[in-house]
Amino acid sequence: MRSTWAALGVAVFLASFGNLQLWGALAFGPGALSWLALAATYVALVAVLDLLMQAVAIPWLFKPVASTLLVFSAITTYFMLEYGVLIDVGMVRNTLQTDVSEARDLLTFRAVAHIAALGVLPALVLAVARIRYRPVRAELALRAKVVTVSLALGFFAVWPAYKELSIAVLGNRALKQMANPLSPLVAVVKGIRREGAAKPLTLERIAGDARRGAAASGVGGKRRVVVLVVGETATASHFALNGYPRDTNPELTARSVLNFPRVHSCGTSTAESVPCMFSSLAREDYSRGGASGRENLLDVLQRVGITVLWRDNNSGCKGVCGRVPFEQIDGPEALRYGNEFLDEALLAGLQEHLDRSDGDLFIVLHQKGSHGPAYFRRSPPAFKRFLPECSLLDLQDCRRDDLVNAYDNTILYTDHVLARVIDFLAANSAEAQVAMLYVSDHGESLGENGIYLHGFPYWLAPDEQTHVPMVFWASPEFLTGQGVQPAELPSLAAQERSHDNLFHTVLGFFDIETAVYEPDLDIFAEPQPDRVP
Repeated sequence: MRSTWAALGVAVFLASFGNLQLWGALAFGPGALSWLALAATYVALVAVLDLLMQAVAIPWLFKPVASTLLVFSAITTYFMLEYGVLIDVGMVRNTLQTDVSEARDLLTFRAVAHIAALGVLPALVLAVARIRYRPVRAELALRAKVVTVSLALGFFAVWPAYKELSIAVLGNRALKQMANPLSPLVAVVKGIRREGAAKPLTLERIAGDARRGAAASGVGGKRRVVVLVVGETATASHFALNGYPRDTNPELTARSVLNFPRVHSCGTSTAESVPCMFSSLAREDYSRGGASGRENLLDVLQRVGITVLWRDNNSGCKGVCGRVPFEQIDGPEALRYGNEFLDEALLAGLQEHLDRSDGDLFIVLHQKGSHGPAYFRRSPPAFKRFLPECSLLDLQDCRRDDLVNAYDNTILYTDHVLARVIDFLAANSAEAQVAMLYVSDHGESLGENGIYLHGFPYWLAPDEQTHVPMVFWASPEFLTGQGVQPAELPSLAAQERSHDNLFHTVLGFFDIETAVYEPDLDIFAEPQPDRVP
């Protein structure tokens, strides 16, 4: 086969089998194209991909690049089709930070079969094919003609369909991110550049003027102990406290917690939300690169003398806890379920930490929570109340009801874990003012509109991925120390909240005075004169 035909063949294959999600969206989605416009779009995409392949059709370069693109396209196509995801920079960041356990859950038989059939097999065929090249000058002359023809075909194909296609793209901006492998390739390059960028030699200090206020000693001179539970992949709509018809929160309901029904996350993935949650930057001002070069909430707390501890049962703290004590949960064995530890392991040995520490204490417990697709592994047998539950990793093979059952069981187990945290704190309330704040990092899609898991671009993300649960409990003395009356709690909970509130609310918990502190973002602060209720 001549090199020009080989390059065109790869372009046609990628345009056809690597863009199944795109063709489905253009043919059957909202604002579907006419068949004439659809055919014109196909010709244009083939022309663009042909330009790319002709540019690399060099004897020592073509086969490695084309084979890599074939396998890469098969991988991205699978996840786009299977979970309805889009491959953007955020998704690339998630992939780079995925641990072995999460990767194993995604590596199903269907995934392997798909990648083998549409990626590995074509790459092997290409590897054994004999590709003929002309002498350099003749090859370049022919390549120039082919490129000219491709440009002309692409232009004349799109021209009559441009208006219809532009309307479709404006109506569904996600279409541009479905162009495979072009859009994912751009995302990968940007993602690797951002992850690999050199960190600043000096860390930007925030709240350098921070100091403890007059009320820092607390009521009766008791120290303050606050446990922040960072939830994982819990969506607010599946909490009974938020009106979900199933009783997924029996233990929290029995403990009379303060529930916040209107809370939205900073991002749609752990890699984005967790650093943003602990940053002094609001979501509108936040960027991963900017936050990584700045101190965060934990740095401020530790600098003013508060003991800080991060305990993790997930894939790490995404850089947030790099300068404070950190513990990755590794036992006890009684709390191991399969190859992982249950979230109750986060409480093991916590009393010893409390007894050994002096002064105020801030503990972060980072859950495994409801992380998919292996929802069935996140709840032990005693908490599988909703049956039958999906025990497959290929979520599209599950009955919708079974998938929801498996997910709701994870919420039920989280309810139990939070109740145990509350009981632990209540048992220590004679010696300390104690409080627990729980908030999930992001939500989860369970097949609504063909979308699964999380990590959608925020501007496109459905409410299931951004509307998160938040729950608060505190001893009466802690509330007194905050100057909050029980009668005020319902109005505080009813307001719109977000991850932006976390930084300033925790500063308020420990009465930390600094110019960075914004009372309007502290959930429990006294209303300011110019504050709009």
